[in-house]
Amino acid sequence: MKIIKSTILLSTVILLASCALAPNPEAKAMAACNAAEASRKAAAQVKMEWTTTAKLIKKANSYLKAGDFEAAVKICNKAKFEGDASIMQASIESNLWQSRIPK
Repeated sequence: MKIIKSTILLSTVILLASCALAPNPEAKAMAACNAAEASRKAAAQVKMEWTTTAKLIKKANSYLKAGDFEAAVKICNKAKFEGDASIMQASIESNLWQSRIPK
């Protein structure tokens, strides 16, 4: 549980620091994509990665290569949200699975 919370906190801090220090839109998009990828990896580590998260990151990277940095940031933020939500889901499921067993 502590690992999950610290991973979410770390990825949020990285995103905020990178966005604050990013002088141009490309750097801001790269920072958002890196934060999304970190969140996805953390979700995969707890074995609760959603199937759509990696697809969103791939789509954002294609926008990044095409030079549409605003769209890349938007999609990466959505992917980061999904990664964080899947980590939260893993935490909730680890506490509630026993209540779902028929008695």
